[in-house]
Amino acid sequence: MKNHYLVSLFLIVCLSFSNTLMASRKPDWVKQRPNDPAFYIGISMSDKQAGKADYRSEARSQALKQLSSEIKVTVSSNSVLHQIENDFQFKEQYESKINTSVQETLEGYEVLTWEDKKEYWVMTRLSKQKYERAIQMKLDQAKMMASSYLGDAKKALANNDAYAALSLLAKATISIKNHLEEDLTYRSVDGTYNVGTEVFNTIQMVFQRISLVPSQSTFLIQFSKQVEVPIGVNAFIKTEQGESLPLRNFPLEFRFTKGEGLLTTQVKTNYDGHAKVAITRLISKRKMQEIAGTFDMSYLTDANTDEDTKRVLQVFFSPKIMPTATISVEVQKSTAYLLVEERVFDENQSNGIFSTMIKSELNENFFSFTGNKEDAEFVVKLKSSFVKGEEKKGQGYSLFIVFAHLSLSITDAKTGVEVFSDGLSGPKGSRPGSFDYALKEARLNALSMFKSEMVPRLEQVDM
Repeated sequence: MKNHYLVSLFLIVCLSFSNTLMASRKPDWVKQRPNDPAFYIGISMSDKQAGKADYRSEARSQALKQLSSEIKVTVSSNSVLHQIENDFQFKEQYESKINTSVQETLEGYEVLTWEDKKEYWVMTRLSKQKYERAIQMKLDQAKMMASSYLGDAKKALANNDAYAALSLLAKATISIKNHLEEDLTYRSVDGTYNVGTEVFNTIQMVFQRISLVPSQSTFLIQFSKQVEVPIGVNAFIKTEQGESLPLRNFPLEFRFTKGEGLLTTQVKTNYDGHAKVAITRLISKRKMQEIAGTFDMSYLTDANTDEDTKRVLQVFFSPKIMPTATISVEVQKSTAYLLVEERVFDENQSNGIFSTMIKSELNENFFSFTGNKEDAEFVVKLKSSFVKGEEKKGQGYSLFIVFAHLSLSITDAKTGVEVFSDGLSGPKGSRPGSFDYALKEARLNALSMFKSEMVPRLEQVDM
């Protein structure tokens, strides 16, 4: 009995030792990378002695990255990307992203691991046939969904419901947003067509049938921080028979495209196809401003819509193809009397070139100037000087430098209170040839700085 026990113990020890040897033996895929044309393969190793706590996840991530790099995505000649000629930047970004996004959509791959005291190995492999089948299933489902939304959109358009049609076309766009590089040819009972191209073209067709006409194209407004100016737009849709009908329940967005102000920006057209908003505040004092009313894209998305989806929608629903109503706003500016002092190289200039340039900017954006001080609401004092700097001599040429200085003050003519005072000291011109050449550049640089630094501050003053 004792001998039998010893024999059994010996066999158990031998078996355990044999299993240990088998476990520690490197598998073939660690020794040499497999060459199997039926699989995409990724292999990675992490050094366990490097002190990394996440060596397992790091090795797995690198193996998947290597696997995904073997999957080459090509842009089909029948893809909708070839139809999108209005946004080349999007095409470039999309085409560069489709290969990097493969890893995010991988599924159904196998994972093998092996490790010893020093190394941790991971091999991921994915059947090419299984991958192609999964990709095809997703593509077929996307085309089917997009085709269904497209059919419903065309029915809505036949009933002259443009907003419903565009909403359904947005859903169709989202359905195929991950397949824009693929051939979206779809076979249905109605025939064979490229669903991506058809969605893109139908969106354009909807907008082509819509027209937006302002009730009043130009408004003359006295500048004020608080105003209430109603603006109306009439929307029409052309039927399949060519008849123009009021477009109802159509969301519009209004915004300043020139100048700046506050207005009620979101509204839908009523039963008569009319939409009305109001300018509630003017911020910019520019003489000629502009407001544009167009389709409100925010109605096609919600708070959970990711940025990539919004970008795709912006490309399919390009502002360039949307109907737009343009309303001009002419601001009646305050009257002002101008006092000018300009010195160029220590000489007074009675009709200084730079003063004329600044006056033109002030007249365009802020004031109507008068020659009678008694008629003015404000007195504007403009002082400028241009001073010669040094002449830097080089080999065969000299560089001349001129410095510019500008001060501007505005006083309320009735109260005598100074409402604005500012200055610029720093613009300069440097040109070879002569100080006169440098003076021309100094004027332009000073004017540029006036526009970029002083004009925004002037727009904040209540005048």
